Amino acid sequence: MTIREIYIARHGYRSNWLPPPHPPNPTGIDSDPPLAPHGVEQAKQLAAFLTSLPIKDKPQFIISSPFYRCIETSKPIAQMLDLKVAIDRGVGEWFQKSRNVIPIPANYDELNHFFGNVLINEDIWPRDNLHVIPNDKGETNEEVFERCKLFWLKFIPAFEAKFPDIENILIVTHAATKIALGSALLKLKSITDYIDDNITLLRAGACSLSKYSRIFESDDYNWKIVMNGNCEFLTKGEEMNWNFTINVEAGSDEDIKRRKKEEEEQQQQAQQSSNSEEAPTTELAHGSELDGNEDEFDVRARQSFYITVDIPNYNNKYDDDDHNGKNQPKIKRNVIKPSANFQFTDLKESHPLIKLSNNRDTQQDVIEEKLSTKRKSKIVQPSDIIDGRIYETSWNKIVGTELIFDEYGELIGKVEEHIVADPTITFKNKSANDINVDNNDEVTNKNGDFRQIALKRLEEKNRNQN
Repeated sequence: MTIREIYIARHGYRSNWLPPPHPPNPTGIDSDPPLAPHGVEQAKQLAAFLTSLPIKDKPQFIISSPFYRCIETSKPIAQMLDLKVAIDRGVGEWFQKSRNVIPIPANYDELNHFFGNVLINEDIWPRDNLHVIPNDKGETNEEVFERCKLFWLKFIPAFEAKFPDIENILIVTHAATKIALGSALLKLKSITDYIDDNITLLRAGACSLSKYSRIFESDDYNWKIVMNGNCEFLTKGEEMNWNFTINVEAGSDEDIKRRKKEEEEQQQQAQQSSNSEEAPTTELAHGSELDGNEDEFDVRARQSFYITVDIPNYNNKYDDDDHNGKNQPKIKRNVIKPSANFQFTDLKESHPLIKLSNNRDTQQDVIEEKLSTKRKSKIVQPSDIIDGRIYETSWNKIVGTELIFDEYGELIGKVEEHIVADPTITFKNKSANDINVDNNDEVTNKNGDFRQIALKRLEEKNRNQN
């Protein structure tokens, strides 16, 4: 068997990318920082993504740059996939010749103090196994490209001979090396070449993942890229993307200063733009009261506004009478599925309309129907009762305050009021010529045109006010 898929990942967010003070380098080696806490989380998210892949696509072997941040990124991946991590200087960091210090990374004996339960036995894959070693005087763009070409030329036949049953491998490396390795696989002329006619460069954000698949119809050394710097599994998406056109080392002090300067310039431009134009404001929902405080309005109008919506609940109607008869219908709990559609009219109105649809579970209905037959009592699904209906709502002030937290447990806002659906007032769409919705009408409809109903009702209200 031969290598079929190659994944190349960049390490996660480095600790020295954050403002100082920075933690000391664990190995004591220059330019060998650990990951920031955010980078550790990125590594876990990358591990979860790789673990979620089909068995045939999961990495079966991990090779890492010997620098601490790369092995730290590899650690959760190895643990979740039940693998060990080999190190190889051939995929190590790129340092420019202008550097005063060109660090030499640690070997297995030093790294085992930190990653003893993660690293592979040194005898299986020595750090300098292929004798592809970065120039200790630094490398030009062309030299790092040649180093990566040589790495593949030696690595693929040596690895396939030693591990004939492994088809998918993961390499965890650095931005420059990630790009150079990919460029070599694609047989580009240089590390700044585009990979397609859309002027696309190879991407190398923090903890990004690229994937290359072998073209078996051709010779053994032709590859195609099927994933370019993927970051969709990361909570904050792509960060710290880099390429060789930037002309400074990725993640270096010069790179951080350059990014900070660009960010400040963008902020200044945005400030100048906002000063020359009237700042847009978001009107508060109809149910909010400002008590004439214009300063409060100015602040709150620029913040996210959270409300809760109470959908009709039919449980109590049956629960109270459930003991009166064995054949009394059983009410299931209201459950809103992620696939449900929720629509609403303008929240500045005193009585917004809402509609919840696509919330039925047809497969569950079949199961419940069979259970109902055995129990000799009908099971009522509340989602079936409200699905597709348009309800009129009213604003209600909540007693106390409800807090909103994100997925990490961070407080992001609070709810001070909500809208409550009136189950006695629903709307039905009639023919296009005789739509006439009155506040006192009590009509139902499962397949009405929501937008048309809402607009018609708004027209009726405006005419009444005039």
